[in-house]
Amino acid sequence: MSSENEKLYKKRLTRIQNAINHEPVDKIPCIYMGVAFSPRYMGMTQKQFCMDPAVSMDVTIKAMKRLGDGIDGINSMAFGMITMGLTAMWLSKVLTPGIELDDEALWQVAEKEVMTVEDYDFIINNGYEAFFGKMLPQVCDMEMFGKNMAWVEANLTTIKDNYQSAGYPVISAGATSIPFEALCGARSMNQFFFDLYRIPDKVQEALEVCLPFIIESGKGFCKAAGVSGTWVGGWRSASAMLAPDLWDRFAWPHIKKICIELIEDGITPVLHWDQDWTRDLARLLELPAKKCVLNLDGMTDIRKAKEILNDHTAIMGDVPPATLAAGTPEDVRNYIKDLVHDIGPKGLLLCPGCDAPLNTKPENMEAFVAACNEFG
Repeated sequence: MSSENEKLYKKRLTRIQNAINHEPVDKIPCIYMGVAFSPRYMGMTQKQFCMDPAVSMDVTIKAMKRLGDGIDGINSMAFGMITMGLTAMWLSKVLTPGIELDDEALWQVAEKEVMTVEDYDFIINNGYEAFFGKMLPQVCDMEMFGKNMAWVEANLTTIKDNYQSAGYPVISAGATSIPFEALCGARSMNQFFFDLYRIPDKVQEALEVCLPFIIESGKGFCKAAGVSGTWVGGWRSASAMLAPDLWDRFAWPHIKKICIELIEDGITPVLHWDQDWTRDLARLLELPAKKCVLNLDGMTDIRKAKEILNDHTAIMGDVPPATLAAGTPEDVRNYIKDLVHDIGPKGLLLCPGCDAPLNTKPENMEAFVAACNEFG
């Protein structure tokens, strides 16, 4: 790393850490997230991005550099074959550009019911690791998965260093989630949600068996990657998807346990919450103060989040994907201006909501970075 990049890295890292800790910042951090946008922005096909595990990291760093000096870090470091990572996390087949899809298409989940009712007992008797080994070949090209894992194992300790050498701190390494999400993907959403009503005790017992392995895996990955944060993702377990009694039983206790154990291990949980979680935002007050980041996608009421959480939890977000894809640079500029006014300046990290979509207009992403510098 050049001495100039080292100074820049340290300055940006301090800025990000201060924002998470609700301390004063010289500038509100501008955080990049554009997984599928990066290759398109740099003239690369989605096929090449998904098929070559080294490419995703390289093209992401190049895209960040092209967007200028205003970016302070990356939400979750891109590396490896994205479709393999998503398949392993959701236990649903993810279609890959250049194989099942056109070269320029976005990867897509092709969910089907691969987990049976009997598999709850399999989990209870054999554990999550054995269940994972049983499910994965049913939803994944194992040769491709092996290629990806070999690359990750050979390069994991240096991935963060590549971002750091370019001057960019990494907030999150990989992603973990509550077992609800993996079993929902394997069982299929329709059947899993029925199971929550038909056999709730069996589902809960299986989820409890899964949780320790998932927590330890998340910790291990962070430590191996040398990054002090990880996504604690939530999608189908969102408040808008579940009745309160189901959410209180099958979602929140595991979210809370994962976060507390990560924090105790010195890892920052980045609550990457897609969908609408507004109803249950106050539950975050049960977690240690200034130890988590609430990463929203534009569907949760971010202003309500600020009102409820105040200086308890940092907020990262949340320019909506629709604005980046279909809006104008002025729309993006105004969104950032209002967000800074209403949510900032302390405890705010500016970022695309969830992720900048594949069809983000380049001028809108450029406007995002410029507006962060103007108002942040």
